[in-house]
Amino acid sequence: MEERLKGLKKAMNNRTFRQVKFTDAHRQKVNEQIEQLQDEDLWRVILSFLTQEKTGLELTQLLHIRGVKSIINNEGVVYTTLHAQEQQGNLESYWTVEEEKYYKLTKRGLKILQKQQLQESRGNSLQQLFNEVTPNEN
Repeated sequence: MEERLKGLKKAMNNRTFRQVKFTDAHRQKVNEQIEQLQDEDLWRVILSFLTQEKTGLELTQLLHIRGVKSIINNEGVVYTTLHAQEQQGNLESYWTVEEEKYYKLTKRGLKILQKQQLQESRGNSLQQLFNEVTPNEN
């Protein structure tokens, strides 16, 4: 961890988080949400990139740039996700003469993207979990 972030973490622990009490139930809920979000977030990010058709390589490069950790040293998960979404009817693909496979959203995928954007504007459930945390009574 960078030195400047270590100082921030220490300050947050001493001031902000000192007033918050995480129960084991809260920790478990947060961890479950984070694990679930990792898979869902990959699809959501891919979905947002597919407003224009792209190859799997282009998507993988964009995910690396975006800093999506779940694909580091595991780029195959991108293609697995693309294939699964294609099977569900959210994407369609085609091959070019240059033997590049392009992916694009179907009407169903576009509806999912629009719904996702609406939900994001309303907030997410992880934030709601953090709001349930009770302050320490020290």
